[in-house]
Amino acid sequence: MRVLLAPNAFKGSLGAREVAEVTGARLAEQLPEAEFIKVPIADGGDGTVDVLLAVGFAEMGTASVDALMRANESRLARLGATVVIELAEICGLAGVQDLPPRPWQTSSLGVGLAARAALFSGAEHLMIALGGSASVDGGLGLLAGLGYQLLDANGDHVSPTASGLERVSSIGPSADQPLIDGCTWTLLVDVESPACGPSGAAQVFGPQKGFTVVECHRVDAAMRNWCEIVSRFGERFTASELEELPGAGAAGGFAVAASGVIGARIDSGAEVIARLTNLAGAVADADVVVIGEGRLDEQTLAGKGPAFVAQIAKAARKKVFAIAGSSTLTANQYLELGIESEHDVVTLVDVAGSVAAALEDPRHWLGAACEVLGERLIASGL
Repeated sequence: MRVLLAPNAFKGSLGAREVAEVTGARLAEQLPEAEFIKVPIADGGDGTVDVLLAVGFAEMGTASVDALMRANESRLARLGATVVIELAEICGLAGVQDLPPRPWQTSSLGVGLAARAALFSGAEHLMIALGGSASVDGGLGLLAGLGYQLLDANGDHVSPTASGLERVSSIGPSADQPLIDGCTWTLLVDVESPACGPSGAAQVFGPQKGFTVVECHRVDAAMRNWCEIVSRFGERFTASELEELPGAGAAGGFAVAASGVIGARIDSGAEVIARLTNLAGAVADADVVVIGEGRLDEQTLAGKGPAFVAQIAKAARKKVFAIAGSSTLTANQYLELGIESEHDVVTLVDVAGSVAAALEDPRHWLGAACEVLGERLIASGL
């Protein structure tokens, strides 16, 4: 039996590579004659750099800043003239979760600084993975890091934060424009949310970053104004097109600036990373596919990595199992995902007895869940 292990990261606890390694080792104890193929995946969120380093990209270090603009060192992934920047690695929510929420003061500036460093290192194609952000700044941080001027009505500089988003009135050009224009830019997203409105950056994702409901409406209004400013400066989209651009809601409206000013293309993170890791080839070579994620829920069905893997497996008529931290999916939703039965899913919460127990020692409970999964693989008779 050839078993493909293609887990996503268990957000906040275990990386995708670690999940694949632990799962492979524990299943091998029960299935010593099976061959395990490990292709950890990402969909543009946490773990993207790790996944690419595992398939031949080189690690590139850079000085940057975190979501609260404190100095840090971050990793990028490089292959030739292509550089991949993981927002979550540089200025993600995980880096500030141990502090009281300060959503008006968080920024994507670190990504802009990392992008500038990559450009000066000779990068010709920049991919920015947008999941796991801590800010709703409309991409002000990106522009500030690249040297653009962000000015209020009095001509004073504004901070590249949600607070600055409320005050910004105009954009001034960057001295590095030739380098910026000479690079191809791609944004890797795992949502199709627009920038503004009820399903937009502020109203959907603002609460998880610490905004109140009232504040979310304030930020949404500021984002609409920002779309108007960007449309005038960039001349690539109208304001309404930017407001409704699919995927522009990712990472706090990051694509409003990245696409509207720089011309970045928005693409599915799961699809791009699947191509880079030759996921389809690995599925074709396998008899069984095991997907994984920290939480299987309705968001999983809406473009997350595990759903993409499962659909490739389903098209190739491969049996799909899943191991997850927890799951809220129904039997019908499992079928939609490509999983035949609830019995083909094992969660750490089920084995540990509670979410708290599973989070206290996720590596241990992953191993325990793998024992259950191994029994079900054996019982399947494949």
